[in-house]
This record gives sequence, C-alpha cells and structure tokens, in this order.
Amino acid sequence: MHHSRVSPFQRIEMTFFYVVLFAGTAVILWESRDYFLPGRLHGFIMERIDLAVEDWWRYTLITHVAGGLICLVSSLLQYSKILLKRAAWVHRSLGRIYGLSIIMVVFPTGMALAFVAKGGLSGTIGFLFLSFATLFSLLIGMVAIYRKNLRSHQIWISRSFALVTSAITFRVLQLTLAQFNLDYDQIYQGALWGSIAINIGFCEYYLLKTTKQRK
Repeated sequence: MHHSRVSPFQRIEMTFFYVVLFAGTAVILWESRDYFLPGRLHGFIMERIDLAVEDWWRYTLITHVAGGLICLVSSLLQYSKILLKRAAWVHRSLGRIYGLSIIMVVFPTGMALAFVAKGGLSGTIGFLFLSFATLFSLLIGMVAIYRKNLRSHQIWISRSFALVTSAITFRVLQLTLAQFNLDYDQIYQGALWGSIAINIGFCEYYLLKTTKQRK
C-alpha cells in the first residue's frame, strides 16, 4: 500500500501559504475598519469624493467590503485537512457562508462598482472579469460537490479562492508599485491585473503539482 508523505519543502510551502493568508486577511480587516466605525471616513471614499455624495455608491461599496471580508474569513480554514477530517460539518458550513457571500453580496455589488471603477476602461474590464470569473469558478465547484466529484470541486473552488484572495495581492502590489515613478492610474491598473495574474498563476501551479502527486 502506498502512503503519501509530506516533504519538508511541502511543509514550508503550506506554512508560508497560511502565514501570508492569515496576515493578509488581518491587514485587510484592519484597513477596512474605517468603513464601519462611526465618525470615520475611509481613505478610498475620500479619493472618490465625486461618487461619495451618491448614496447608492457608498452603500454598495460598504456592502461589497463587508461581503468580501465575510468571504475571506470564512475561507481561512477551508484548506485544513484536520478540520475536514475531524469536523467536516464546520468545513461545509463555512463553505456555504463563502458561497452565499459571493453569490448574494460580492458578485452583484462588484458588478455595480465595476462600471465606475478607478483605472478607466481597463479598471472596469478588470473588475468585471474578476466578478464573473469568481462566480463562474464557484458555481462549477458547487455543482461538482453536488455530483460528489471531490477532485473537480477542489480544483474549481481553489480557482475561486485564488480570485477572492487577489484582494490581498492587490494591496501588496499597490504598495510596491507606489515606490516607482508611475501615475496613480498606472499603479491601480498594474495592481489589479497583476494580482489576478499572480494568484491564478500560483493556483494553477498548486493544482498541477497536486495532480502530479496524485498520479
């Protein structure tokens, strides 16, 4: 009988993955607090003061941020094999919260905000692509688990997860590109498309590697 063992390199990879995921989520949560605290005004709203006077935009943005935070937090432990083995019901419950937050909140609000996104046409296309790709991969993953196709479920939910966590990569890239002599639109567009490309790239690398290991 073949017993798969986790190599030291794989342990380092998983540790790095969780450190980045938890640290990135913590930073996003901390930076988002001004959206919800009374008497506080988030810097992003101040940057879009032309839209901030519109109630629909403010409420849609805050709802989108709240949905995104729920989505991120609910996904933190979904890759834990210990959780899946010892408390599968928690995995399923968190998965439902993750899925519903995308379908009912993140996707519709993301679509609405995309049409007035920063970065011009490139920004609009980028956020529309991100919204549709996240929803599409989630739905395929949901259908797969309904059909009891576990591997397909893992593949497509991983892609959805990679797109959701591009919010973390976006912030890192934004801070990195700000160190160069670029205008704000270039930084924003570069961070948007760069975060999507990097997260999809890492996701496909992970899926390819795990597929080879299974074979």
